[in-house]
Amino acid sequence: MLTPKGNLVLAICLAVLGCKDSTNSNQGVASESKAPQDGFTQTEKGFFAYYTRVNSPDIPEKISGPYADVIVNIDGKGKFVFSREHSYRPVWHFTGGSTPVGHLADIPAEVDVRFDKSNDFSFVRILEQTDKKVVIHWRYFPEADALKGRDPEGVVHEIFTITHDGSVTRLYRPGTDSITDWKAGKGSVLQTMRLTESGIVDVHEEPGSLVLDAADINKRAIVNRSLPDQPIAYWKFDEGEGASTTDSLNSATGYIDSHGGDWIGGVSGSALFLDGYRSAVVVAQDEIPKLSNSVSIEAWINLAAYPWNNAPIIHQSKEVGKEGFYFGVNSSGKLLFTANGKTLVSQSVIPRNQWVQVGVSAGNNVSLFINGIADKSQALNIDLSTPDMPLIIGMNQSALPATDGVREGEVDEFNHFSSLFGIEGAVDEIALYNRALTAKEFTDTYNGFISVLKSDPDSSYKKRQLPDLEKYPQKFGGIYTKLEFNDAWDNMWRVTENEDIVVRFDDKPISYVYWRGTSHGMNLVTDNRWMSDQSVELIIPDPDDPETPASVFNPIVSLAEHMSDKAALRTHVRMIENTPARVKVHWRYAAADVFDLPVMNTAYIDEVHTIYPDGVAIRDVFYHPAADEGGIEFYQDFQWLLGPGQKAEDFLNYNAVSISGLTGESFDVLYPRPDNDQTPLPGNIAVLNSQTNWKVFGVSQGGGFFPSSNEESSEYIDFLGSVFPFAGPWNHWPVAQIPSDGRFSVSNDRVSHFAVGNLEAFEYGTGSMMYGFTQGTPTDLQGLAKSWISPPKMNAIKGADSNTVTYITDERAYRLTASKAANEISLMVKASDTNPLQNPTLVVRQWGSNELPQVKYNGQILTEAKTGIIRDTDGTQSLIIWLPVAATSDVTIDIKPNLDVNG
Repeated sequence: MLTPKGNLVLAICLAVLGCKDSTNSNQGVASESKAPQDGFTQTEKGFFAYYTRVNSPDIPEKISGPYADVIVNIDGKGKFVFSREHSYRPVWHFTGGSTPVGHLADIPAEVDVRFDKSNDFSFVRILEQTDKKVVIHWRYFPEADALKGRDPEGVVHEIFTITHDGSVTRLYRPGTDSITDWKAGKGSVLQTMRLTESGIVDVHEEPGSLVLDAADINKRAIVNRSLPDQPIAYWKFDEGEGASTTDSLNSATGYIDSHGGDWIGGVSGSALFLDGYRSAVVVAQDEIPKLSNSVSIEAWINLAAYPWNNAPIIHQSKEVGKEGFYFGVNSSGKLLFTANGKTLVSQSVIPRNQWVQVGVSAGNNVSLFINGIADKSQALNIDLSTPDMPLIIGMNQSALPATDGVREGEVDEFNHFSSLFGIEGAVDEIALYNRALTAKEFTDTYNGFISVLKSDPDSSYKKRQLPDLEKYPQKFGGIYTKLEFNDAWDNMWRVTENEDIVVRFDDKPISYVYWRGTSHGMNLVTDNRWMSDQSVELIIPDPDDPETPASVFNPIVSLAEHMSDKAALRTHVRMIENTPARVKVHWRYAAADVFDLPVMNTAYIDEVHTIYPDGVAIRDVFYHPAADEGGIEFYQDFQWLLGPGQKAEDFLNYNAVSISGLTGESFDVLYPRPDNDQTPLPGNIAVLNSQTNWKVFGVSQGGGFFPSSNEESSEYIDFLGSVFPFAGPWNHWPVAQIPSDGRFSVSNDRVSHFAVGNLEAFEYGTGSMMYGFTQGTPTDLQGLAKSWISPPKMNAIKGADSNTVTYITDERAYRLTASKAANEISLMVKASDTNPLQNPTLVVRQWGSNELPQVKYNGQILTEAKTGIIRDTDGTQSLIIWLPVAATSDVTIDIKPNLDVNG
């Protein structure tokens, strides 16, 4: 969400292959082999994988970071290379040449080699690495197009398991229309092959198979009730399986269009669960009974969230009620009935996450009923004639914009667009009558079900909530996983069990979370309170403006940011390092708008987050066009997430932030800001004063703190009974799939976010910030901040190449190269009050061994030191040492290799 501070900076920032291989697919390799590529040494010793950047004149280097590609080195035989040159399709490089594996997906012949030219939608990552096997995940769209990528059948995942002897098992998993088929592995192929000194041999493939867990619907008993009259149509939804549902009176078939996973326990038997974006039941027009001049509808619904705008329970209309009838719920959660342009809306709001009976009786008067009670009545002269179109349950026929757009009325700024959506929740027992039912008849049918519901409490589906992290072990390290939000939302995506990343810690109940629901951006979580952040954000300028650069090709004036990538088409996360000494996460995304159009063909951002055992992370941001065009400044904004049902006052007070500089006292920032004052406040250390044991903090390298005003805040959400004091909350992100970059929350029903302010970035386009968790105040963090911003000088006494030690601010680490002539490294640190040492990290390049060292601090063995071995981008071994120490005077550090001690 663009803050006012961002508007000032960003508005000016932008002055700136359809067939398979010709060989038989069973051969598994392309028909051609090439001479060895320069830079690939085919006889390198060892079995290992590493991230690197492969250079080639055919690859657009300008948009690639240092970890763009993956190489698997197989001892003395060759290298299995997953690079951008082939859209990450792996190529086996051996002594006699190079051979790509054969495509299993249909790739257009004319773009066969690099079918995703900018690697917009393709990525590769190392999931697992031991001395026996390496597991690689390759994700791609065979047709590299955003629209195709939104199709659940448009994605492919391939998992390669490579063993030290060159054996490869390849699992090919194409996307499927239904989540049931995806879980069952429909269309998957299991291929095996061997990588040898003479090429790829012994290729064999067979249909893949996965174990499918049986669906547990938890049906209720069927309720036998007497109907108030003979309905003209009655959908009980008691099938409990399949892709259709039948009117129990007329056998009219309603076909279910959905992602699958449609059935849950209902008020009687089973019910239909709707995701709000695709799920619908469509009944053909010739099977729909004709309505008279009077009609009644009754149904049971269980809303997970209120709709983005009007959404139907059942309707036969072209536009919402303008022609035909429409019975549904509006964005405030109120019941509505519309017939040919005349509308009645209930006074009461329908409660969420519980079964509610709703009804309408339309004759001379129109009355709305909630749980058997007449809520509102009005004399309306309605016309119940219906258009020539199907009857639809759960989904609109025409697109609508979400209500309450932030900037929908501003001139020359179009950020809030229409889309198709529907009911999010469950429906059951829908009955249509050709007369107006009485109030008593609604009450009687309500009582016929409610006694059963009271005796059998609802447990039919999981309520929406931010993912549960407590199931992950409280041990320092990163975990590939698939975080769960809600079945209906989770079922929209064809992803593997390794979609997301969670980083946990030994002695702190805190987590760093990279979740698809937040477009894979970094979240800091404690006590189920989630703090998210902004990203590189751009305003896409008017292409007709003569001052707009020619490189800008997006024709729509809108915003471009990670929040706009709601389907995670151009965003992904990977663990570059995962050792006891640190975890390094690479987050890549593009500056694209809500229609998945990038600003320009170089609008990519690589962020590397280096996370240490003390809970401190350094966020290194690089926006690729920044190097040439001055770039941007804004990419940081403290934004809290609210899960469904959560309120800001549940964990925050008016003194939401405390700040300080590197010296001096701290002070609280009080909200709302007087006269919406956003004048920057002096201080580059900010602690977010949440009512949690551990609090999130941020540190910038310079500048000040820009508090958020509540000028852009929701009129519907209060704070302790008064106006909302912060910016927001907005619910167009996360999780939401509407094409909007600004929508105010109208209830606490959805995941939403709100902002309290941002720290000024130190550099343009590229730079780094510090994050972490604390139990103290900003003044307690001054030593840590100074140790990062103005670290002490470290001198190499012996063992370092050229006696050089370099401090890398963007990693919070000292870097040196081990001298081949020495077997011990000795270092002197010149610490002081102004240049303190606190929990430093050493990166020793060219370590040349998998042995972990003995570490001494001031002559004493430091058993608490954490160590790990990683592969650098050149494939060599580097030693990582994290030391839990603090000093303001001179200290020595000694590293003795080849000693078998625990890190």
